[in-house]
Amino acid sequence: MAKARKNRIICVANQKGGVAKTTTAAYLGAAFARLSKYVLMIDSDPQCNLTYSMELDEATQEKAIENNLATIYESGQDVDSCILRIRDNLSLIPASADLVMTELTLDSSPDALSSEPERILRKAMTPLRGRFDYTIIDCPPSQGMLTLNALVAADYLIVPTLASVISLTGLERMLEQVHEIVNGDMALNADLKLLGILLTRFRRDRNAELEIESKLRSVPEEFFVFKTVIPDRSQFGLLGELKAQTGRHLMELSMVSYSLLPYLTLAMEIEKILTPSRYSATRP
Repeated sequence: MAKARKNRIICVANQKGGVAKTTTAAYLGAAFARLSKYVLMIDSDPQCNLTYSMELDEATQEKAIENNLATIYESGQDVDSCILRIRDNLSLIPASADLVMTELTLDSSPDALSSEPERILRKAMTPLRGRFDYTIIDCPPSQGMLTLNALVAADYLIVPTLASVISLTGLERMLEQVHEIVNGDMALNADLKLLGILLTRFRRDRNAELEIESKLRSVPEEFFVFKTVIPDRSQFGLLGELKAQTGRHLMELSMVSYSLLPYLTLAMEIEKILTPSRYSATRP
């Protein structure tokens, strides 16, 4: 009998673009897989960057055209038929450009797809409970219905952000949306927890970024900032670009590579937070 897994669902979201959401989703998923966890990644962005970065072969690309997240939304397609196996313990539900029209329909005529349009993804994922250790959902840079569905489906949220004033504005709006989802009149997902704020593309040689980091860490009662930060040197672009530079797939990178190591550290920090030892104190 297969081992039952907890399948902690983590949404990676921020309405601000350019904060390394896709990079975080891809590398964090790979890091968990390298730690022998069973991982499912879901590309919920119509730009399909996470899907493209997985370097699918021709046969798998053809399958992804017919079986992807848009078909789950649009026709209620079985989620299992949309799962692509990338490595033994790393899988993907791909996106397609059709998600653009999916989101338009969700915004303009939501009842055409479901009586509960905000819960389509949550319901579709029900059969996956117990089959993965982690599910990582990459969201578009918006607060639209695709992001809302991901947040309603998730157990936890990671918000990547740059240490810049403009990015902090996006962070504030993201936190407002989460508060509404958890505490609003409809309480779409009362169990959603903010796992943490992740500082990305971080430069310790810039005083302005150090000041913003200090400010964020000074209000632990409002939100948690991961101890792990993602340094600027680790942002080598999406995985397809990475292969062009190194000739190697993400899962074949050295455990101490500049690009993967920070996310391995983040994965271990998340593991410690979510599975605290009785002998060690961690945050709630």
